[in-house]
Amino acid sequence: MTASALEPEALTRALVIRAEVDARYRLVPGRKLAVTEASPTGVIDSFTLFASPLEMPRVVPADNGIYFAICPVRATCPYPGRRFARSPAAFMPRRAALELAVRTFLETSASLVVVSLPTSQFVLLVLERDDVMGEVDPYALRDALAGDPASAPGAGLRRIVDRLTLPRLFLPWGLVPISETRETLVAACLWP
Repeated sequence: MTASALEPEALTRALVIRAEVDARYRLVPGRKLAVTEASPTGVIDSFTLFASPLEMPRVVPADNGIYFAICPVRATCPYPGRRFARSPAAFMPRRAALELAVRTFLETSASLVVVSLPTSQFVLLVLERDDVMGEVDPYALRDALAGDPASAPGAGLRRIVDRLTLPRLFLPWGLVPISETRETLVAACLWP
């Protein structure tokens, strides 16, 4: 295990975070959401992220990360049917994903959180610890996100969720081998 590998305690804590966030979002009236998975991202080597067609891709190591999946209740994921699928711009799934990430960064040593959103195409939110922790007060954001997800968010919370999530939504192209045993997931920013 390398120094940057995911610590076992981080995955154990991520499973608790998954269960707690899942319990809250399953209670939302109407189109309920479930957090269906929490697992290490280290099954691949890295994420190769294209933010813009004019920029070189950025390679993000996957060895110290947590993957979560959000799915509509009673849907089959990662590709819920048209009846259940949400737009990548839908606020509620992005809010839940950001809550998962902020809590993971505050409560574990993980440096990366990747969340699969309940969209008709495979869309990932890719958040790095330094991006989130450097842009906002993570404790205040955690507290704001812990409010009732069924209530309308204030304009300030909506702006923060949009600012932290919309530029970090990626559409995966596929796994590309980088060695005989390791792969990188290549993805393009949904809205460069």
